[in-house]
Amino acid sequence: MNASTMSVSFRATPLSAAPAGRRTTAVARRGGGVRVMAADKEAVPAAQAFKMSQVNKVAKRKGFAESMAFGGWAPEVINGRAAQLAFVAGVGAELATGETLPAQFHDHIFALVFASTLIALASFMPDVQARKYSAEPESKGAFGTFSPGKEMLHGRLAMVGLAATLLLEQSGTPFFFH
Repeated sequence: MNASTMSVSFRATPLSAAPAGRRTTAVARRGGGVRVMAADKEAVPAAQAFKMSQVNKVAKRKGFAESMAFGGWAPEVINGRAAQLAFVAGVGAELATGETLPAQFHDHIFALVFASTLIALASFMPDVQARKYSAEPESKGAFGTFSPGKEMLHGRLAMVGLAATLLLEQSGTPFFFH
């Protein structure tokens, strides 16, 4: 059965308005499922019909300007991803070399701009390649323990941690001892 040519129609009938002699109340009490009749009169369970309808579904995409607007998803997600990378790389480099985060930002500005650009481009890549979800993290949903909400929380924590580390190291002394 081709999902793109299937037509589905529903008729809602309250249980109290069902004709006498029908077993609708007994089916409802037993937890009976909804069945969908396709054009060729085959009965298809509702769960299977839903899966079939999702096969060719294309996610609604927001434009670049709408995504980057003040209320859009992109600014906080991209800044959070860049902050996570900068915090982990900066602290790791400070532990390895003893160079403070402000000194690293000053001396390696090209690496910071390059990494931030790659993160921004990678964040919008699902709009170019994916069909079933968009670049907006909420359209993909959770993946195991990873979820858009946790990514947002970790990004916010990384931004606060990065800002706090930069403020504490303004004097030139490393916060994370070598």
